[in-house]
Amino acid sequence: MIRGLYSAASGMFSLERKQETLADNLANVQTPGYKKDDAVQRAFPKLLLQRINDFQNGNVGKVPGQKAQIGELANGVYTQERIPNFTQGTLVQTSQPLDVAIEDSGLPLQNVNGKLVKSSAFFTVQLANGSIGYTRNGKWDLDANGNLVTSEGYKILGSNNQPIQITDSFNKEDLSISNDGQVTLFANDPAKTKVVGQIGVAMAQNPNDLKRIGGNVYQSDTPLQYVQAGVANPGFSLQQGFMEQSNVDAGQTITDMMTTVRGYEANQKVIGVYDTSLQQLFSVGKING
Repeated sequence: MIRGLYSAASGMFSLERKQETLADNLANVQTPGYKKDDAVQRAFPKLLLQRINDFQNGNVGKVPGQKAQIGELANGVYTQERIPNFTQGTLVQTSQPLDVAIEDSGLPLQNVNGKLVKSSAFFTVQLANGSIGYTRNGKWDLDANGNLVTSEGYKILGSNNQPIQITDSFNKEDLSISNDGQVTLFANDPAKTKVVGQIGVAMAQNPNDLKRIGGNVYQSDTPLQYVQAGVANPGFSLQQGFMEQSNVDAGQTITDMMTTVRGYEANQKVIGVYDTSLQQLFSVGKING
């Protein structure tokens, strides 16, 4: 009986963590480039139950005290980890010159430890502590010093691993970003045209190795290699004037949250039944005053 109580409690804990994951996803449904988390649930190892000090299987002629197998006992489930889902988000045209989206749905699958994994491209940013991070957030702006920054304030790094800083006087409409990441001023005026940087795009062969350190930023134990879109990497490109939306499906997430609540309530009822049974057990033989 106690084992069943523990199993129901483990189910409640696991579903609580899953609900937290779904709530985080739903809260970031409008975050540019956000990649949802999937909660991985696994079962505890099963136990093999045996009956001892009894005739095996109740057959006559068997020696008493031999073990007789009863069957397996499940010990509940647990939420092991949260794994980001790096599927491509929908690209929405904003026509804003500082909105840039990565389109990498055409990247080929990679064989990683015998499993096929899709590579993923990321913008490279400089975090507040000076370390390097990776993001899909292409909602950019200019800070007071002319640096290209994300909406969180992280500086966009170029292929030279330095912030892209523009000191010239210009309007945002004068800034052009090509499909391969070259940043140019006054592209329509040959007399004033000036290349001011090359966006540093890093490729993660296995994005599941990345660690999420914030809502929309990841880090890697080993620095990712810079790549350039175009002939060498035809599977992805940069799209100026577009924004990649979150890959969270709000409708499906709400449905999953409702299902999780129903499962949580079912485990609550199981615990309630066990509690009632235990109360009745404790009352047996109770001396009335």
